[in-house]
Amino acid sequence: MMLIQGIYAIFAAQVAKRTQRSVPLFAILTLIPVFGMLFFIYVIWSTTLYVLDSLNELKAKP
Repeated sequence: MMLIQGIYAIFAAQVAKRTQRSVPLFAILTLIPVFGMLFFIYVIWSTTLYVLDSLNELKAKP
């Protein structure tokens, strides 16, 4: 389980870096047992929303 959460932490850190969020915070929160799995779902959800918002901004530009 810790190995999987370690992989999730790497992914979450990369997402945090690209979305200008706290990289250490995202990595640490993902490594916490049980809570880390739930936090990773939040990371995926926030990434999806970030991409959708960016696409909507591009559509709005003339």
